[in-house]
Amino acid sequence: MIDMDEETLIAQMKCGNQHAFAQIYDKYKASVYRTACLISGNPTDGEDIMQETFIKVFVHCKELRSNHLFHYWLFKILNRTAWQLLHDKKTEFPDESVSDKADIGSEFLTEDTLLQKEQHNELYQAVMQLDYKLRIVVVLYYYNEISTKQIASIVGCHEGTIKSRLFTARKRLKQLLSKV
Repeated sequence: MIDMDEETLIAQMKCGNQHAFAQIYDKYKASVYRTACLISGNPTDGEDIMQETFIKVFVHCKELRSNHLFHYWLFKILNRTAWQLLHDKKTEFPDESVSDKADIGSEFLTEDTLLQKEQHNELYQAVMQLDYKLRIVVVLYYYNEISTKQIASIVGCHEGTIKSRLFTARKRLKQLLSKV
């Protein structure tokens, strides 16, 4: 979860220490960016969401009551920021550009890696077709390995609702992937 050094950094950040904020930013930026891209469907919006999320974290960090819950508070801000940006922009989802950029380049593409990449792109396209409420739950649960209880806290609903959304998302993904 959170180590003592990180808890100290969070406490320092809450006192306005910009160096502590920079260290927190460095630790979480890749995860926040990946999640933002998966939620939004494109790297440009992902970058905007990430930047806005960290601005809100720095500005509102004094409102964090328990330093050991920082990770979940961060993703709660990310969720709200993404929803607001996407709602305001009515974002169109792009083709496979995000999933292509998310892949780590390899020098030699074998038949297996090409097949994996194709399956990854198909899954990505299916996830992007889910509505926001289902997509955020899938991204947090499968890509960030956050529990249903913690997702409920992040999203602001009951754990049973999260489980129901996961069930619905899996069912919808199965339908979408069977068409491919």
